[in-house]
Amino acid sequence: MKKLTTTLKPTLLALSIALKTPLVLTGCGEATASVDTETKAEEIIKVPVETTQVSRGDIANYYSANAILESVDEADVIAKVHGLIENVLVEEGDYVKKGQVLAEIDATRYQIALQQRQAELKRVKSEFDRLSSASTKSLVSADQLEKLEWQYKSLEASTNLAALDVKEAKVLAPISGYISTRYVKEGNLVQQYQQKNLFHIVSQDELQGVLHLPEGQFSKLQKGQNVNLTVPAVENQTFVAKVERISPVIDSNSGTFKVVITMDNSKQQLKAGMFAEVNIEFGLHQDSLLVPSSAVLTMDNKSITYQVVDGKAIKTEVATGFRQGGMVEIIEGIEENAQLITAGHNNLKDQADVNVINAI
Repeated sequence: MKKLTTTLKPTLLALSIALKTPLVLTGCGEATASVDTETKAEEIIKVPVETTQVSRGDIANYYSANAILESVDEADVIAKVHGLIENVLVEEGDYVKKGQVLAEIDATRYQIALQQRQAELKRVKSEFDRLSSASTKSLVSADQLEKLEWQYKSLEASTNLAALDVKEAKVLAPISGYISTRYVKEGNLVQQYQQKNLFHIVSQDELQGVLHLPEGQFSKLQKGQNVNLTVPAVENQTFVAKVERISPVIDSNSGTFKVVITMDNSKQQLKAGMFAEVNIEFGLHQDSLLVPSSAVLTMDNKSITYQVVDGKAIKTEVATGFRQGGMVEIIEGIEENAQLITAGHNNLKDQADVNVINAI
C-alpha cells in the first residue's frame, strides 16, 4: 500500500497542473478581448469631422438672376412696293450701314409710270403758265384758271408718288447692324407692306437683358445702378451693365416687377441670344467674420454651427448676414479663429466627441 500511494502522488500532481493550466489561459483571453472591445467602443463614439477656421474679409449682398441678352436696336425689313426681287446684295452675317441697299425690286413699271406722270405734269404746267400770263389772263375766267391750278397740283403729287415707288424699289437698311436672317431670294415675288420679312437686322453695339425680380427687392434697386454679368459662353467672363428701366408696377400674379438692364458692347465680345447670369449688388460689408456655407445649418428656423472645443462638438446658435460665393457672414454667436465643423454633421450631437480628420 505504501508503494501505491507513492506512485499515485506524482500522477495526481501532474493532472492537477494540467487542469489548472487551461483555466489560466482562458482567463487571459477574456481579459484581452474585453480591453479590445472597450478601445473599439471608444473609437466608434468619436465622430470623424472636417473643420475650418473663421476668417475675416469683405462680403457683398447680391441678388442673382438669369437673363437672355437681346439687341437694343433691331429691325425687320419689309418690301414697300410690289414686284419681283432682281438682286440680293447681302448675306447673313454681313454688317450693313443705315441706308445701304440690301436688295433691288424690278422697277420697270414704276419708271414708266413716273415718265407718264412727268409728261402729263409738264403739259399741264405749260398750259397753266400760258393762261396765267398777262396777255391771255383776260381771255379765261378765274374759275377755269383755278381748276387748272388744282389739276397741276394733283399731278405734281401723283408724280412724287411715282418717283417714291421707283426709289423704294431699292430695299434699304433702316438701321446699322448685322444681317441676322435673310428670308428672300432672287426671283421671289414680294407684296407691298406684306407681313413676310425680307431681312432681319440686329445692332449689337448695345445689348439689354430683361429681369423679373420679386417685389421684396423693389425698394433696393435704383435706376443707373451697376450690375455684374457672367456669361458662360465667353469663358465665364464678368461684364458690367446698368439698370436702365424699372417698372413701377408689380405683377399681382407672379409678385414680380420688370427690370431692364443695358450694357455697352462696342467691342462685340457678346452676341444677342447669349445666356447671362446677373448679380445685382445691394450692399458691401468690410472686414466681416466669414465661414463656408457648409458650416451653417438651419434647424427650427434658426442658424446653428458646431464648434470644436477640447475635442467636443459644441452646438452654437449664430446670427448670419450676407451670403456670397459659398461664404456666409456671421454677425454674432462665435468669435474670430473659432474652429467650425464643415462636414460630418449627419451623426453629430451637442457635446459629442469628435475626431478632426483634416482641420483647415
